[in-house]
Amino acid sequence: MDASDKNTAYEISRAFPVTQAVLFAAFIDGTTLKDIWGLSSITVDAKPRGQARAALSIDNENWDFTITYQEVVPPDKLRWIVHFDRFPSKETRATLLFRAAAGGSEVTVRMENFGSSQERDSNRQAWEGALKRLEVIVSR
Repeated sequence: MDASDKNTAYEISRAFPVTQAVLFAAFIDGTTLKDIWGLSSITVDAKPRGQARAALSIDNENWDFTITYQEVVPPDKLRWIVHFDRFPSKETRATLLFRAAAGGSEVTVRMENFGSSQERDSNRQAWEGALKRLEVIVSR
């Protein structure tokens, strides 16, 4: 990550005891995404220019969002833009890179375009929780 990105971007990586293909598939499967993000609903059309539409409530606040896929390269890469309904002109960018690793595979999540370090840190915390939940799901 470039020094100029330090306030508006972050990266996290996590290893999982599953193949790269299984890990990639988890990030485009509606049932898995519902479980890791706590969504009430989601529809997924994981192809370039396809969308995922999700309903999310946090502390009785609407955090519904739309993902627009930019790149879908199984089992190596996903890239998308996120728009939350409550911030229609704001977009956050995500890139997920998948690779084989000892004992399974690894995903690196890069999130970009946050307005503040607080927004960035809140998003990072949400991703860290989602990745912990995903580990439980794929380890079953």
